[in-house]
Parts: sequence; C-alpha cells; structure tokens
Amino acid sequence: MGKKDMRWGWHGAVLSVAMAMACGDEAEVRREPVGSFLLPRDAVPNGNAAVGPFCCSGRTLIVEGPQGQGPLGYLHFFFWEGQAYTLTDTESMAPDLYLGVSARRSLDTGRGDELLDRISFSGDELRPGASKRLRIGALEYIATLTRVETVQYKGAPHFLMSSLEVSVDVLSVTDTP
Repeated sequence: MGKKDMRWGWHGAVLSVAMAMACGDEAEVRREPVGSFLLPRDAVPNGNAAVGPFCCSGRTLIVEGPQGQGPLGYLHFFFWEGQAYTLTDTESMAPDLYLGVSARRSLDTGRGDELLDRISFSGDELRPGASKRLRIGALEYIATLTRVETVQYKGAPHFLMSSLEVSVDVLSVTDTP
C-alpha cells in the first residue's frame, strides 16, 4: 500500500461500519422505559432475608414490568469492597461502592434465567452527578449519584454511607434484527 493510500485511515473504518450496519450485520437495540427510582427511598429493606438474589442487609429495589410480568430484575443498595470504618453509632464510611444488579436474560423467559452484575464507583468517582450505565440481560440500568458526601481518610476519598442517594433509570432492552 502506497503512502497515498493511507489517507483513507479512519474514513475507511467509518465506511466499513456504516456498510455493515446497512447490510444487517449489526442488530439494532430498542430501549423502552421501565421506571425511574430514587434509592434508598424506593427500595425495600432486606431485613436479614433475601430479596431476589440479594441478602441480607441493605435495601433492594424490585424492578417490576409495567404489564405485570413480575420481577424483571433487582438492584441492591449497596455494597463496598474496600475497608469500611464505623465513625459513630449512626455513621460509617467506605472508600468505594457498588450496586448489585440482576435481570432476566430476556423478558419472555419468566422467572429464573437471571444474570448478575454490578455498577461500581471508585473513590475518585464518588461525587454528585457521577453516572454509570450497564446493560445486563433484558435491562439497562443508568445509576447517577444524586447526593454523596466524601471525606479524606488516609489520603483517599471515602463516602459517608448515610449521605448516599442514587437515582436509577431502568430501560427494557430488545435486540431487533
């Protein structure tokens, strides 16, 4: 290939992707709103029991289908991986957090056939407005930190657990040929 042929670089790549999409090599995705939620308000307490696949403390959001399909998925509020610290009888802090999520593989599979994943926020991402999106099975979760207070501890940001509030938009997702 001569030097002159290199001019097509990214143009050729864009053209290839556009042609593949036009030829049907790539499925389109249809997204429809299931609901918008605010956590912890809209989640139920686990109360030392399982709510969907999540046990035993914290709160779990039950994502139900608008046409009465039963639970489409669950979102657990919240977990952390790093070392957490108790500050007072009513306050603790942790260096990171994640929301456990689950969803049916497809909307027509009924109960069971459930997938599990997580939406994670590192200490550096713990700020109001931080947002993550995750598709799992037939659902897509968009989690946005609406309220969170952080403090520096041992040179790293830690969030105050009682300050956390997360808005979650849930979409049903269907691949169409």
